[in-house]
Amino acid sequence: MAASESITTTLQYPIWIEDGKIHCDEAGLLSHLTQNLHYSVYDAIKIMGEIAKHINGDLQYFWDKAARNMSTESMRVILQSVQHSQLTCMLSYPDSSSYYTALNCCACNLRSDMIKMILDNVNEDECYSYLGTTEGEWGVAPIHWSCSKGDTESVRAMLYHLNEDKRYSLLQKTQDVFRNTPLHDASFGGHTDIMKVIYESVTQTQWINLLELNGFRELTVLQIAAYQDRQSCIETIRDSVSDEVWIKLLSTPLPEYQLNWNAKDKYQRALSKVDELRAAAKVQHAIITQDNIGLE
Repeated sequence: MAASESITTTLQYPIWIEDGKIHCDEAGLLSHLTQNLHYSVYDAIKIMGEIAKHINGDLQYFWDKAARNMSTESMRVILQSVQHSQLTCMLSYPDSSSYYTALNCCACNLRSDMIKMILDNVNEDECYSYLGTTEGEWGVAPIHWSCSKGDTESVRAMLYHLNEDKRYSLLQKTQDVFRNTPLHDASFGGHTDIMKVIYESVTQTQWINLLELNGFRELTVLQIAAYQDRQSCIETIRDSVSDEVWIKLLSTPLPEYQLNWNAKDKYQRALSKVDELRAAAKVQHAIITQDNIGLE
């Protein structure tokens, strides 16, 4: 490579990956910040100081620290200063402490800002691959973390970076070791806003299919909501489906399995709540039917 080509490459991509380490050419980064990204020298030096705390070391320690401590602006600079093929390497490299890759680290730490920037810098197929990759002891994907922690903005960003087919596939096929989908996690945590985002992102048929999937302890989304006494989630589900579908969901048999004594009491309360809802729905259905007959 000619000397002029080397200088150009350094200016364009002053951050790179080699032998499992993340490197930075400080002179090249300063030129990149001031010439290509149009930062003032003062702001460029300030950003470089923060970036220096996180790079020029093993990539396996990068994402967990970055997700916890790095500013949005510094992460934006890094993403704009590395070649795309090397960015793919960065995003796929597991952190040594958590064994999570980039998006899982960001989702675990509620960094919706970083999640949006990363997704903006990769194509749709890469988005789907990163978002659907399950990792760690519990087999969780980034969307599991965001749904379980109530990070509505991250969930919205993840879903709307995908087309309709990939979006539904992500919600349906991405299951942790307990078979929980993202919707199960949202229901378990009582995050109605996230349930509404998911509902708005899919078709009615797809939504009903998601509600019927079995997750933790073979429970459906509605049964988990009842098990956790998430009344607002139960109401959200009720408002999202027809009377016929609602009665069908309530009529889904609860699984039989061995429970310890503490869990048994909680489970019995869930049974009672579902029975109460089922009875109320049947009464409501009878009233609607009677009203319809009276109109004929």
